[in-house]
Amino acid sequence: MRSNLAWSLTLALLAAACGGDDGNNASPEVIPGGGVHDPGIDGLVNVYAIDGDTDAPIAGATVRVGTIEGTTDATGLFVAKGDLTGPQTIAVKATGYATGVYVGADGANVTAALDRTPASTTAPPQAEISGTVAGWDAIPLPPADHLTAALVTYSQSRELGANDNDLAPPPSGSQVPSNVCVKSSQASLPCAWRINARVGTVAVFAIMADVDTKGTAAQDDDVVTVTGFATAPNLVIAANQAQSNVTLTPLAAGSTTTASVSFGTPPAGLTPTLAIAGVDLGAAGVLRVPPLAPPTTTTVVPSLSAFAGSSYELVALARESATDGTAAETIVLRRGLSSAASLAAGDWLAPPTGLSSDRSNASFARVTGASAHVMEFDTSSGGGSANRAMSVVVLDDSATVTLPTDFAPLPTGSLTYKVSAFDAGAAFDPRDFAIDDLQDQLVRLSSETIKLN
Repeated sequence: MRSNLAWSLTLALLAAACGGDDGNNASPEVIPGGGVHDPGIDGLVNVYAIDGDTDAPIAGATVRVGTIEGTTDATGLFVAKGDLTGPQTIAVKATGYATGVYVGADGANVTAALDRTPASTTAPPQAEISGTVAGWDAIPLPPADHLTAALVTYSQSRELGANDNDLAPPPSGSQVPSNVCVKSSQASLPCAWRINARVGTVAVFAIMADVDTKGTAAQDDDVVTVTGFATAPNLVIAANQAQSNVTLTPLAAGSTTTASVSFGTPPAGLTPTLAIAGVDLGAAGVLRVPPLAPPTTTTVVPSLSAFAGSSYELVALARESATDGTAAETIVLRRGLSSAASLAAGDWLAPPTGLSSDRSNASFARVTGASAHVMEFDTSSGGGSANRAMSVVVLDDSATVTLPTDFAPLPTGSLTYKVSAFDAGAAFDPRDFAIDDLQDQLVRLSSETIKLN
């Protein structure tokens, strides 16, 4: 599900295109994932409405560009023509979808990717992969109160929060999950793992670990120490096409190193919650290891020498302690790192402040260093795109927005109002971007939420 926060997690820079002296009459273009192209509105705007999950066109959507309204055709397109010059507010609504709004959009091609409500229950494309870990039977039994475990998973896409990054393994029929192989001090169970993996080119890998159980049945006091990795890189996964007998080969001796995370100084009131170190494999996605929770700041990761052309990635999160769905959060994403010895969060992005809304207007204090801001109105205190009513991407310098409630009224009852800020670097152009490409530019994001009763 590409939620509108995932819109803010997936916006990116594309090359600018210019209109001529006779107006910017750019040919209609669908922008995958949504976005704005062809800077400079001058009499015409091509607006496409697409499904935020599938990019499929939405026919019959109602579009407003400034004061001009119309309906999308079978291809999802409405062409607004008239007295349109410079940045515009563009709103798109369709039955079964949350309303999508761009404020300050200034491009002759605009694509709105709408969140489906309620969320689709269709599982992401996937396939079952099964196999073993080479040399598993030869690994010695661990000492008493310890387990030797192999947690098998797959490389994730760079789109944080993507549904296909968190596919549950097949049912195991036992107490041991189907994606885990385990040895105790008394016995070694055969290693026959099974996972569900996303489609595309992926690396399947096992995270080898020692688990100190402290002699208790409870898991919350376990100490897990990563000891190594076994991989099967560059598998091509097709939807519903199972692959079996995949052997994960342990990395050669000397092919791991210790990653050390520095959290820096998050904004006041936000405490570092976790950090995830990863190895970016390029086309095969990112091999992410289990999260680190402070005070733990080190873990074992593969060396870059184990994967040609790879680099390190760091994702770190800090948040307030509130548990009612209104906790402020801030995230940093550092990519293209060449050394695991110092994975530094660096400067964090402060969360938006001053949120207020009477359901007709909405305000917030803009965040210094943000490329743009995103407003989300949800019908549940838990938030999330399944409960979305309206999303507003603010591309200009507005701090107060008049909501198009005459066009698409917000529902009655309790709502949550969330503002997210994101930093996509100095090169980000709000007049020319594609949402699906933002992962290559996004470096920081933050959010704050309040309840509207």
